[in-house]
Amino acid sequence: MIAYCKQALPYEECGLLSGLNEAGNTLWKIKNESLRLNRFYMSKEAIKHAVMEMNEKDEKLTGIFHSHPTSPALPSSQDIENNPYDQIAYLIVSFYKGKVDVGCFKMTHKRVIPLNLIIIDE
Repeated sequence: MIAYCKQALPYEECGLLSGLNEAGNTLWKIKNESLRLNRFYMSKEAIKHAVMEMNEKDEKLTGIFHSHPTSPALPSSQDIENNPYDQIAYLIVSFYKGKVDVGCFKMTHKRVIPLNLIIIDE
């Protein structure tokens, strides 16, 4: 997931995670359809296609992720407002100030609950 997000810099990258028993073992690379540097957008069609493939593998959607090339691994107000998934993990891969951080959150009813923050030295 980190390598996938890194290859898109300076743009944001995005995708989904799926697995069995609430694990996020499978990475689903979804094209960021936004042309703006600090935004991501996954079409409903792309998400639907990925979820259909997950179902064929008997996996369930367990997470959504995207990157923040120039800001911390914290959900922005836009991330919170636009998140349609309140039952799965919401991950942000940050490359802020040259460090790699991965934040994991649960967002329900526009509330953000931090689950984990991983700092990776590269």
